[in-house]
Amino acid sequence: MNFGRSIRRFTRLFFHSNQPNEVVRLHLGSGADYWQGYVNVDSGADADCDLRLDFTKIRDVYAEGSVSEVAMIHSLSYLRLWQAREMLSDVYDLLQPTGRMIIELPDILKCAEYALTHHSDLKEYLEAIRGVYAFGMDQIERREIFTPYAFGWSSEHLKCELEQVGFRQVTVCDPQTHGCRLWRDTRLEAVK
Repeated sequence: MNFGRSIRRFTRLFFHSNQPNEVVRLHLGSGADYWQGYVNVDSGADADCDLRLDFTKIRDVYAEGSVSEVAMIHSLSYLRLWQAREMLSDVYDLLQPTGRMIIELPDILKCAEYALTHHSDLKEYLEAIRGVYAFGMDQIERREIFTPYAFGWSSEHLKCELEQVGFRQVTVCDPQTHGCRLWRDTRLEAVK
């Protein structure tokens, strides 16, 4: 990362992030997928982010009601169920009224169905298992240690959890990232 880019990110993040009427959009667990117009948050050493932070600590940086949108793309599943519940509650508190949360991740029921219907085709079966455990076949070939998902979500379970936190409008949609794998992934958009 070059110095000029680092200064611009620092300035935007720390001097403008909680100003009145400012649109603050967070991309939590951004990894290498940097989104323009968002504060990209990740704790990974190789992540392309604006803020290097365990995203479960985002409440330490932003005030309640100061964020207009939060996106968690293939990141919520790295949290255990109790951690995810706390995270969803924290995001709800951080969002402004009518703020929006977007979550995209593998749907465990879709992965299970795909694995069952493709069990005799090793390549396709492993594609389904990848959705459950979050590994790349290149990692397997290199015998690389990877961090697996800590929990598996179905769209209906996640919708229920979002509604229990207080989100009033939760919509299940087709995925828009990671190759738009309709057979594997789901997307939920929730409005406070």
